[in-house]
Amino acid sequence: SLDADPITVTVKSVSREYGDANPTFEYTVAGGTLDGTPEISCSATAKSDVGTYDITIAKGLVKNYNVTFVGGKLTVTKAPLTISGGTYSMKQGEALPTFKATYSGWKNGDTEAVLTKKPTLTTTATSASAPGTYEVNVSGAEAKNYDITYKKGTLTITDADPITVTVKSVSREYGD
Repeated sequence: SLDADPITVTVKSVSREYGDANPTFEYTVAGGTLDGTPEISCSATAKSDVGTYDITIAKGLVKNYNVTFVGGKLTVTKAPLTISGGTYSMKQGEALPTFKATYSGWKNGDTEAVLTKKPTLTTTATSASAPGTYEVNVSGAEAKNYDITYKKGTLTITDADPITVTVKSVSREYGD
């Protein structure tokens, strides 16, 4: 019968990355056979910040009487974000170029504006450095909803333009 043994319906706790849609919530039934489908909901959306959210379960279309519903948790984890240092070139003696980070992995239309700390891009090269390739290091960025990794950039310094010195031709009279 519908009200014989007590039944427990428990939502499975799950996790997903920030920016992803919620998965289909699943549940387990213990103590008997469930007649009907419970109603499951969660306030988290793809735009919800990293954190833990309640998954609630209610009677919905369940016809059994002696049922206990046990909610679960949805854990929203950080999404991966790669910050790259870029590729630059300059001639020896010129000023260093302005370094600009590039990003891969934004979710929900996010931009650099969501960073709580902006990345720092540095190199050991100076305008006087010898021709060669130098690393552009990226570090220091922070964001609430992202797990950040860095990809070094490169700065290539080439030989300066050759300097041509031209001696002006002059004439003079003998004895001057």
